[in-house]
Amino acid sequence: MRKGKKIIQLTVTAIALTMALTACNGSGGNSGGKAEIAENEGIKTEAEGELPVLRVAVMPFITSLPTEYIKKNKLDEKAGFKMDTIMFATGAPMNEALAADLWDVGAMGAAAVTGVANYDMMIIGEVLESTDGLGVFVKPDSPIASAAGYNPSYPNVLGSPDTVKGTTILLPIGTAQHFTTLKWLEKLGLGITDVNIVNMDTAQAYQALQANQCDAVALNVPTFFEAENDGMVQVGNLADLGTRYVDMVVANRKAVEGKEELVQKYMDCVMEACRALNDDQDMAADLMVEYLKEAGAEATRESCVSDLGRVQFIVAEDWNNRELGNFARELGEFYIGLGQLEPELIDKFDSNIDSRFVKKAN
Repeated sequence: MRKGKKIIQLTVTAIALTMALTACNGSGGNSGGKAEIAENEGIKTEAEGELPVLRVAVMPFITSLPTEYIKKNKLDEKAGFKMDTIMFATGAPMNEALAADLWDVGAMGAAAVTGVANYDMMIIGEVLESTDGLGVFVKPDSPIASAAGYNPSYPNVLGSPDTVKGTTILLPIGTAQHFTTLKWLEKLGLGITDVNIVNMDTAQAYQALQANQCDAVALNVPTFFEAENDGMVQVGNLADLGTRYVDMVVANRKAVEGKEELVQKYMDCVMEACRALNDDQDMAADLMVEYLKEAGAEATRESCVSDLGRVQFIVAEDWNNRELGNFARELGEFYIGLGQLEPELIDKFDSNIDSRFVKKAN
């Protein structure tokens, strides 16, 4: 793992430790030991003569591949700033770190709903759109697997109220898998109270399914591909459920208001990186293998190629016919309808979506 990168866990101690490490070293050694946390604002300042610093939150997923491309090709330095990357395990601890003002910009998926609603996070762009890779799986001998055609509007969706009601489903709460499961239940005329959803890490959940310790699991890549290869039956794919999953560029409001020029430069670099990744799949696969290895989340080149094959990175021209925040609003409305968020928070999905950076990049 690259020097200075830390996986930040869901604990106050870990966040405090990260703040201490950032103050001493900076992440990735980018600040040369000269940067410090501003006493009152928590914003990293650059020493005289150095490039201005933008703190970028990353995760060991395809979501952060454009940022890795920027770093490897020094697009940030060419644009006149320096990225200081901080590694997070998932979107949940990344959201908590925002409350401690530990990063300026980053990218995430479904966890952005919590970030916007509870941490005043901004959505300023979108990184990629997925056409596959999120689904609910059961074992081949499950009654759910043989219940086809309940909802004729969604012919690829398997299951019925009789076969699904009362089942135990394992998934990481508040993630894209959770959203996928709720959409699946919705198409079967069921709700969250009709099943027993248990919070569990994706890999552990899949092991539990293999050991007959649950009825179904919701998976994302790379475990999604493992389940397919093992012959598990996919009963609800997010794309088949009528939704394309979007990973979003998110930002700290303090950065949007106080580092607007740097945020714009970062967004411009993201657009350039997305184009390069779309245009050269071999390069993208090589970069992803290397990135995941350095982040401590190694994956085979085959799985990286499969992962890249299910997404389209969003480039500047896409914004000619694209509205920022549609997916975030859908997520927000869905969770509000389920009682997971308070109704008044829907206003956040207007006030905290800022399209100026993608419009200027186009």
